[in-house]
Amino acid sequence: MSRVDLVLLHAPSVYDFREKAIMFGPVSDMVPSTPVFEMYPLGFTSMAEYMERHGLRVRIVNLAVLMLRKKNFDVEAYIRDMNPVAFGIDLHWLPHAHGSIEVAKIVKKYHPTTPVVFGGLSSSYFHEELIGYDCVDYVLRATPRRCPSPG
Repeated sequence: MSRVDLVLLHAPSVYDFREKAIMFGPVSDMVPSTPVFEMYPLGFTSMAEYMERHGLRVRIVNLAVLMLRKKNFDVEAYIRDMNPVAFGIDLHWLPHAHGSIEVAKIVKKYHPTTPVVFGGLSSSYFHEELIGYDCVDYVLRATPRRCPSPG
């Protein structure tokens, strides 16, 4: 099998939720942590489709769901055994900040020279903070578009 060009990783909101008792905040009161909430962003599928249509191999991995479904799922071993050209990690909603950064740290631990790219709404807004982390190589930012004024 040929090498994957890009692995898109979706992290749980809190990386070590299986090991530590955590104090849930107001977001967990509104949106319980279920496989429905831990769905990866829809943009992953559209980006993967576009890239594959242009000859790149892309793999989407929902770490959050794997961790919820498999109690003994070893995230580090799973990431260690990958060998893509680059990793992409979403940070769309701010509650995923902890999980996304922790997953990026694991990626860099086993793949120190492989680029780690962040994207998403919160990544765009907090791009300066994100790029300050050693485990983040690039941040893709959306730019706001202004609608033309009528007339």
